[in-house]
Amino acid sequence: MEQRFRNDGSFTTLWFVTQAQFEAAVLAETLARAAANESFRTPEEHPVFRSNILASRLTVLLEGRQGKLMDSVGVTADINQAHAQLTTAEPLLRDGIDVQAAVLLREQMKQLAYRLRDAANQIVTSSHDQIALRRSGYLRVMFEGFAFLLRIVLSAAFLLIRLFKGVQEASQAKQLLRQEQELSDLVINNISNQGIIMFDNQLRCLLWNHSMEGLLNVKPDQAIGQRMENLDRLFSRPEIVDALTRATEGASSILEHETVTSEGHERCLEINSFPIFMAERKLGIAFIRDVTEQWLARKQAERQNFDLQIKVLQRTAALRQAERRLIAAINSASEGFAAFDWTGKLLFANEQIWAAAPVSLWCSEDMSLHVFLRCFAMCEGADLRLVKAQAPFEEIEYDLLVKKDTWHRLSLTKADGATIFVRLTDISGYKQAAKALESALERERETTNAYRSFVSMVSHQFRTPLAILDSSAQRILRRGSALTQDELATRVQKIRNAGTRLTRLVDSVLNAAKLDAGTIELNPASYDLTHLVMDICERQREVSSQADIRFDVPDNPVHVYCDGMLIEQVVVNLLSNAIKYSGTSPVVEIKIWMDGSRAYCSVRVWGIGIPANELPKIFERFYRASTASGIAGTGIGLNLAQRIMHLHGGEIHVESYEAAGSLFTFDLPIANADQAQQAA
Repeated sequence: MEQRFRNDGSFTTLWFVTQAQFEAAVLAETLARAAANESFRTPEEHPVFRSNILASRLTVLLEGRQGKLMDSVGVTADINQAHAQLTTAEPLLRDGIDVQAAVLLREQMKQLAYRLRDAANQIVTSSHDQIALRRSGYLRVMFEGFAFLLRIVLSAAFLLIRLFKGVQEASQAKQLLRQEQELSDLVINNISNQGIIMFDNQLRCLLWNHSMEGLLNVKPDQAIGQRMENLDRLFSRPEIVDALTRATEGASSILEHETVTSEGHERCLEINSFPIFMAERKLGIAFIRDVTEQWLARKQAERQNFDLQIKVLQRTAALRQAERRLIAAINSASEGFAAFDWTGKLLFANEQIWAAAPVSLWCSEDMSLHVFLRCFAMCEGADLRLVKAQAPFEEIEYDLLVKKDTWHRLSLTKADGATIFVRLTDISGYKQAAKALESALERERETTNAYRSFVSMVSHQFRTPLAILDSSAQRILRRGSALTQDELATRVQKIRNAGTRLTRLVDSVLNAAKLDAGTIELNPASYDLTHLVMDICERQREVSSQADIRFDVPDNPVHVYCDGMLIEQVVVNLLSNAIKYSGTSPVVEIKIWMDGSRAYCSVRVWGIGIPANELPKIFERFYRASTASGIAGTGIGLNLAQRIMHLHGGEIHVESYEAAGSLFTFDLPIANADQAQQAA
């Protein structure tokens, strides 16, 4: 700092200014002597020499740092003018200047000397002011640094004393908190309609959720700490004990257990066992769900398939018998049978063949195999082989939809290379069972997808209340006994509010799972939209204190007709996204207004924005804009918000430009408008 003060360039410039002033004064004196026709004894006294010296001094003042300083004090124009005058007068001075010109030039040089004197005074004054201001700033920064350093040293000393006194208690509390935190995270991240149990390597129950109470009629407080085999006979079966034991050893397994309920109904439970490691302990966790419906459908399909295979074998064996016995069996059979010779000529056909819908409509008694096959060519499941079939005929088999909900299996086989047998079997029951099985499998896939979406939704929505809980708990831990009763009550109330918020979020994410399954229940009521939105913003400030949230709301309440919990999810998602995608100091503007029978709420932020070509996809599930790369998120929030607005008969719109921010707007019906209530 002192070196910068000593090396201040203004003093050098001041020297150049004074030299130029001196030369201007000397030149003025020389010109006065020239006007008086005095002679000059040496070349240095001649006006030409003094003019060149002054011009060089002025040139130095116009360049580099000196030029900038001259410009700051406003003498650059005067110096340029004087330099031009000297350049113009140089030939006159060399050849001998007349008296009038010498007097005029002398006056101009005197004015230049006065102007340079004023500039020197301004430079000195400005330099002194700048040095004083700079020294004052340096001293202020140094004193502030010393003050902060002293505070840091005192704080560190206080913390070390506190740490030394409570190190043992803190270690025990940290271990307990870690176990409780891990257990809480595990429970929260696996909330679903499935039964969840956690156990140690002795198969002692550590966790028993409420869904298990519905499956096995055992309450959680009765199960925790008990051995699994004492809770239900299910856990005493060797295969299940082996699966649970292997889970604590690091192996996963899936099995199904078939049983009979106390009411005499069959039931099938699916048990998924997985290993987990918690607090350096090897534990196991099992997810149990009732798959009785899928299991019964699968068993029914297997039985029907087995029965169908038996029938096929029986009919095939019958076709190999003698012609007379074959005709008698065919006439008494429930299926349609016909026999043709190798050229396609009809040998015999039972009543079921003639009663089949396509045959009764399109064929006559002299039908051939070619004509018979063409009757079924228009049925669903057929192909061109039925139309182009000619002797020698190939063996074929089709499942054909002959009319609505009526399926027949048409099979053509050859016996001994001469006789061709055709069988027409009604397989409508089998097809219906297969369709039911496919529907059950599709529901199972939907359940799995809903579970995955649920886990992502929990991770996305639970961060805010958990962050509030963590922040308040850390503040209490840091300050300890230094907290006043009012401060402690405030912090505890925030923890309770966050806990209540967490409970409400559990209900809300379960509603999201119902939304995917199409079973969501809308519970609309009258709410003040202004109060609802501002309350959400106040909670958001607990975890985003750096955000500047501004409001533009009407003075009177804005009563809307909606489901408050679902609309709260919409606002929380828009607000958290606005803060997350707006840098370190986000500014969020929230506006509420009414128009006709609708109330509107907009959230504006100046952040990274969304590219124009990606706006049509922004409400798709799991889609994230390219500008969000590197920022944590799942891409489900906006999709959930849009679906909630559709349930309310409203819409959510977005206007955004890349690097220029975004504006999200949604609308709701006003509570006292009959038409709006009907729309909701």
